[in-house]
Order: sequence, then structure tokens, then C-alpha cells
Amino acid sequence: MFLRALTSALLIAAIAIPNAQASADKKKKKEPEKKEEGIKTLKEVTKKCKRYGGLFTLYQDTASGALYLLVKKDQLERDYLHFSQVADGVVDAGYFRGAYGGERLFQFARYFERVEVRLQSTAYHFDDESPLAKASRANINEPVLLSEKIEAANKSQDSLLIKADVLFLGEGLQQIKYPAPPNFPPGMWFDLGNLDKDRTKVVRIKGYPMNTDVVTEYVWSNPYPQNYGSTAVGDARSVAIRMHHSLIELPTNDFRPRLDDPRVGYFNTQVNDMTTTAAINYRDVIHRWHLKKKDPAAAMSEPVEPITWWIENTTPTELRPAIKAGAEAWNRAFEKIGFTNALVVKEQPDTATWDAGDIRYNVLRWTSSPEPPFGGYGPSFVDPRTGQILGADIMLEFIFVTNRMREQEIFQTAGMGYMAMSEEELMRGRDRCLFATDMHNELMFGNAVLDGMGLGEAEKSRFLKEALMDLTLHEL
Repeated sequence: MFLRALTSALLIAAIAIPNAQASADKKKKKEPEKKEEGIKTLKEVTKKCKRYGGLFTLYQDTASGALYLLVKKDQLERDYLHFSQVADGVVDAGYFRGAYGGERLFQFARYFERVEVRLQSTAYHFDDESPLAKASRANINEPVLLSEKIEAANKSQDSLLIKADVLFLGEGLQQIKYPAPPNFPPGMWFDLGNLDKDRTKVVRIKGYPMNTDVVTEYVWSNPYPQNYGSTAVGDARSVAIRMHHSLIELPTNDFRPRLDDPRVGYFNTQVNDMTTTAAINYRDVIHRWHLKKKDPAAAMSEPVEPITWWIENTTPTELRPAIKAGAEAWNRAFEKIGFTNALVVKEQPDTATWDAGDIRYNVLRWTSSPEPPFGGYGPSFVDPRTGQILGADIMLEFIFVTNRMREQEIFQTAGMGYMAMSEEELMRGRDRCLFATDMHNELMFGNAVLDGMGLGEAEKSRFLKEALMDLTLHEL
């Protein structure tokens, strides 16, 4: 009996030990999977998401709408450009279709289990040969705009997924609402109120090889507005502004920056040389296109890549020939520096799959707004490191060719809200230009004179064509 019991015990132990070992091995195998820095796999987080490829890959949850951004290892600590543009706005609040929000240089950087968005300064130059260059970051603010927890990663940890809602649904990347100027009395400023996060949403995502675009509809809530704005507002308690955000890869080419010359007028990016003893340390780079001759040895040559403009399909058909002629007239100026056909003008077909918000296209745009803040507006955006123009748009308002004035030109009174603001304030501090406004006034005066002289439609048509060409030449 004793031997039988001992044999049974030994057999049970022999079976139990391998089972216990197998169980321990199983635990050891599972442990590393659980302990991957607390970060989930990409498949886990994105399995119910729609993928958008491009410069940066975006994922959107098909159930909740939550947005995720994938940052690859080679995209960390590398300069990118954030550019914003108003897709549609409310003029009363200072936002109108096509208005540029400016461009800023930033980098993605990993900090332990987080990815940061760090702003980069381009306002100062340090000569590498100077010992002062070693202190080039002293007292220059390059803030962390956002810091997001890594939600998922691939096995090699070289593709990091973060939540992108804070990037595109808030004001982390860019301030949108501005407070009333201190000298404005109550009720004069059109106050947007507070951002309603529940109603704010991403309405479009597009990915391209050189840029990733996201259009966001920001909804602002103000239960008790003191300024109800114009009839275009509808209901001042709820105002929607659509912003077009672009994350852009900066060009790597042989473009050479050209410094500003105070004797000639240019748009420029301000840069101060911090290592010169000169009394004036300006090192501003001018904004210009990257034009290169196909045949560098020829006195006259076509460019490798011409400056191409598209007339938006919103443009009244009868006005297109004059706008095209005005734009193409710039070719005569480029011929003076050895370029033929430097500028090309095309028409956007009604079947086009792209819209004017796509930064790959320079567009001559046309709108007819209820309360237009301008007759023409010609912004561009550049690489702030070099001054190379990366894209541009021309906004033209139908009111330019009508015989009615903008209300803000008639009623410059304190009680008229935005109408009491200057164009400079409407443009958020951008360079003020009243050329289109003055041209519109001249056009109306000229039409009145032609009517008084009893001249026919042929003369009026010629006059309008010349005015449109002049406006296009100026804005371009």
C-alpha cells in the first residue's frame, strides 16, 4: 500500500511539474506584451478608424469621430510649416473667406511617453562663425504649444500615434478668437463668446504628398450678445467659422534667400542679425517665387516651373478675359530679367476635384459677400526661413463691379460694430491697402461720368475691362 501510494504521488508530481513550468513559461511570454510602456499597438487603436494618407497619416474613428495623427521617427525634430486660412467666416467678427491666418514653423518632438509640438523661431540670425552662436537660444521663446500622450505605436516604436483633436479642434495651434481692443465701448465689438467643443467638428480631411489638410468648423456660443451684427450673421448667439489648417513639408531646393533692400518695396520676413556690430542689424528676407531658367545660358528662357494661376470657377464668365489679361500682363516685367511665359493663367473647370483651399494651387477667387470687407485682397504665404513664396491667392469681391458702396464706407459710426473698424483691424494687423476700395470708388465715378456724357455700352465695357485689369495687376 505504501509503495502504491508513493508511486501515485510521484506520478502526480511528474505531471504537475511540467504543467506548472508550462504555466510559468506562458506568463513569461505574455508579460513583455503587457509591459510595452503602457502603449497600445496601432492595430488596437485604429481598427475601427478610416485612414487618410499623405504627408502625415490621419485616422478618424468611424463611430466617435475622434481624430488621431501618426508621427514617424524621421518626422520628429524636423521643421514643418503650419498655415491656416479662413474657409468661410463671418465678416462681422473679422473673418472672411480666403483670409490668411499666417504661417508658423514647428517641430514634433518625443518626450518620454508624449509627443510635443514645439514652435520654432526664425526671427533671429546668428553667424555660425561667431562664439555668440553657442548662445543662440538665450532668452528666445520657442514654446511647447501642445503635448499629447502617445496612444499607440508599432513594435519598433518608430511610428507614434497621438490624439489630433487638440490640434485641430481647439486653439492650441493657432489663436482664433481675439479680445476687444481696450478702447472699444461695450457692444461695439462683435464678441464670439466661448468655443463650444460639443458642436465644433472636423468637416474635411485631405492628404497630399507635401501637405496634410484639415478643415474644422469652430462653433462659438454667446447666450447674451451685446452686438447682433448684420443680417448675414443670422443668430449672434451661435457663430460658425471654418478654418483650413495645412501642415506643410518645407522645400529642399537650391533657392537662395535675397535680403531686403530699403530702396525697393517688398513684402518681407523680418530677421535680426544678432552677431553684427552694425547700427542697423536687419537681415530681412524678401518674398519671391522660385523661378529658374530651363536654359540658364540663354538670354531669354522659359522657367523650369512657371508661376501658375487658376481663375476659380466662381468667377463670372464675362469677367474672366479681363482678369486673365491683367494677370498675364506681368509677363512683360519678367521678360526684363530674361524669362518668357513666366506666368501662366488657367481656368478651373466645373468638373475639378480640387478646391481653392488646396495650397498646391494659386487661385484668383471671386465671391459676392453680403458685407464685403474689401474689393480685392492678395495674400501669400512663404517659407519663413528663406522668403520663398509657397502659395498665394487673390480674393476679388463682386461689389467691385457694382454701382453700390460698402456700408462701412458710408456709416463710420460707433454703433455699427465691425463697420467702425479699419481694414487694418479686419486683416488682423496685416499690411493695410486701400487700392481696391479707391478703384471701386473711381469705377463708380467713371460710370457716372460716362452716363452723363451719353456714351454707350461699348465704352462702359472697355472702362470696366481696364479697371479689372488694373485691379488684377495690383493684387497679383
